[in-house]
Amino acid sequence: MRLSWGNKIKQKKTRKNKKIIVIQVTKEEVFRMNKLKLFWGMVITLAFMLVLAGCSGDSTNSSSTAGRSNVSRDTVYEFYDKVKLNQTKEQVDAELGVTPTESSQLKNSFTYVNEDTSFGVSVLFDENGLATSKTLFYSMTEDLAFLTTKTVTKEQAESIPNGATYDEVKNILGGEGTETSATQIPFEDNKVSYIRVWVNQDGTMLQAVFLTDGTTNNVMYFN
Repeated sequence: MRLSWGNKIKQKKTRKNKKIIVIQVTKEEVFRMNKLKLFWGMVITLAFMLVLAGCSGDSTNSSSTAGRSNVSRDTVYEFYDKVKLNQTKEQVDAELGVTPTESSQLKNSFTYVNEDTSFGVSVLFDENGLATSKTLFYSMTEDLAFLTTKTVTKEQAESIPNGATYDEVKNILGGEGTETSATQIPFEDNKVSYIRVWVNQDGTMLQAVFLTDGTTNNVMYFN
């Protein structure tokens, strides 16, 4: 198989009547794919920065959900679900009713935390002051484990092919994932891509990035 520039697929016969398929793609398509990879690298980096920020807080904070039976999905997503992409910062501030902390590492990124639950949301605003990305905020990875119904493994992560849909991933893993990020992709007409995770009780987890077409091209397992 050869890769060359263009926008058509050609076929030619060899002496043994076998066909060689030459896949040709445009420079624009390659540029778009490279931009998408770069953008999602930034989004994943942001997600890790936010998680690390939460974990670096007071380790004696008793509000961590580990071992608590009164925590529900509604508790986890209270702030996250209230934030809608394209809202202004003023609207987000009014909706959540707490004073956010501005990131010192990422411009126009603000984290809102419910001090009673330690869950919250980090919101990234564009140059027009509109929310373009939101990421679930939590203190410890284990805090999300109760949302995963079956233990997931590294072998399962490696078995998920590029281009798999969310339904296909759920079938492989045996249950729903936990949405931890939603981001508008500017060069995809602001369609939304998502990050979902499956977290084990010991804090190990599988993370999948779903593109704007609903398929995944990035699955990672973290010990």
